[in-house]
Amino acid sequence: MSMEGSQKAAALNKESSAIISEHLHPALRDKRAVLFDAGGTLVHPDWQRLALVAEEVSGRRFTSAELRQALYKEFQVVDQFLRNKQAAPEYTRQRGWTFARMYEALGIEVGAAGRLSDRVDALHSERHLWCELDPDAPRVLVELKQAGLKVAVISNTEDGRLEELLEMVEIKMHFDTLIDSFIVGHRKPDAAIFHLALERFKLAPHEAVYVGDSYGHDVLGAEAAGLQAILLDPLDLYPQSEVPRIRALSELLTDVKR
Repeated sequence: MSMEGSQKAAALNKESSAIISEHLHPALRDKRAVLFDAGGTLVHPDWQRLALVAEEVSGRRFTSAELRQALYKEFQVVDQFLRNKQAAPEYTRQRGWTFARMYEALGIEVGAAGRLSDRVDALHSERHLWCELDPDAPRVLVELKQAGLKVAVISNTEDGRLEELLEMVEIKMHFDTLIDSFIVGHRKPDAAIFHLALERFKLAPHEAVYVGDSYGHDVLGAEAAGLQAILLDPLDLYPQSEVPRIRALSELLTDVKR
């Protein structure tokens, strides 16, 4: 291709990206990268397996909606610590704490919740429990890439299995880089883990946006690192949020504001 042809192609690509970017959420339009949380954002728990285990151990049946509500209520407790500029409770560093606290919040007595936690841990070792791909994720990721944006994941994990998980749900190919807290030695909301992504992309904080479902870990962490944050709030738990909120990932491709 001639120099003139290359310049025309580049101009067309730039124009195409600009047209596509008009259909993105307003908070994304001047950005060069979108960074995502994993659990609760791109992937969700296997609620059916979690409900079956609860019934096996406690004899009680729970719906997916009940499990989800209990889990997010526990996340709110942790968020409150972080919003008060306190360290997250020590239990948040323990393997499997999320589901153990979820079961306790549902009224399962501590001993049974402990047995449940052990059973869940064994299941997670067999097959990742955060294995339900968000239905909007593939299309959103493809369109963000088509708009010329870099795309990454920054996730707190307890076992370094982020890459394995994204391969399993078949979306790893959409990301330019993956940052697993277990591997890099920093955890959200530590600004260092966000800066690591920016360094890999050679971007300034104002050039990236972070999308996640935890106010404490995702929003506060991103803001501490100088990034714009978008809160994924499917249960409408943060109506007073000062950052843009979305109820579903698909809203990243629309002009909808909440």
